Amino acid sequence: MDRNDTLLSFVARQHTSALEDVATNALFYILSRSASARSALSDFLGDERRPLPIAETKPWAADEHGAVPDLTCRDADGEVVAFVEAKFWAPLTHHQPVTYWEELPDDMPSVLLFLAPDFRIDQGSLWDELVGRLHKECHQLGPAVRRESLVAASAKVGKRRLMLASWRLLLDSMAERTKKEGDTQAHFQIADLQGLTDAAINGDNPKRDENLKKLIAEAVNRLKQSGWANTDRLSVGQGDDFYGRYLRLAGASAWLGIDYRAVKQIPDKALWLTFGHYSDASVSVDALRAAWAARLHPNWNGVPGMCAYQ
Repeated sequence: MDRNDTLLSFVARQHTSALEDVATNALFYILSRSASARSALSDFLGDERRPLPIAETKPWAADEHGAVPDLTCRDADGEVVAFVEAKFWAPLTHHQPVTYWEELPDDMPSVLLFLAPDFRIDQGSLWDELVGRLHKECHQLGPAVRRESLVAASAKVGKRRLMLASWRLLLDSMAERTKKEGDTQAHFQIADLQGLTDAAINGDNPKRDENLKKLIAEAVNRLKQSGWANTDRLSVGQGDDFYGRYLRLAGASAWLGIDYRAVKQIPDKALWLTFGHYSDASVSVDALRAAWAARLHPNWNGVPGMCAYQ
């Protein structure tokens, strides 16, 4: 059976738009009932010297700042040793990662783990965003250790570690451990969760698209109110490969929208601003390309004769 075609995947995609929440709850369910799955997570979060001691996991525990870590891991003494944050394609929240990082103890080994699609780790910018936000708040990290679909770094001061790893990598390690230890029920539950995460990562994302459409409309309205843009005699355009708003932006002919061709190549970059050659433009594409060359996305050139920004 195709891993995408599981009961959990089908129910979640039909009846909820919060796939990250569903995946987090499913992960908690497995970890709370399977010692072998918790043992796999302990090894996964440990360093070269020892596993991270995890005795229990708890979801959805808001702290005094209103931050709600997806999953909290505690040791046998009840001390917090890890936070696990579940991501698919959504951007970081206001609290990620700084608030959670500061909630971790720094006098004992502790880990802040972000789970994400392989692409966001191997080719995307999520690690740079995480480290950049920490640096902005004066939290310095040592050199990053990288391997396929995993990046980790330790704090220069204290014993905290930041990890970014793929759902696939963690769930494969849990599946291997539960199979080895004969935990058949957990092994099948992990396979079901793997199906959900595969579907969420590889499938269409209507919630993302609807949110982006609202963002496009709001951005264009603000530009019009500021006097930077107008949409006279221009419309919203959509097709199999795109959805977006045509506008005149500071004298240039522009389009702000979702480019599904780009999404296939660069999944964490869905929203694009594209400039083209139109007769009523007072600023040419060549002039824009010369002025903003450094901002052109290196991995996506869009349609020939146009320039795209992300």
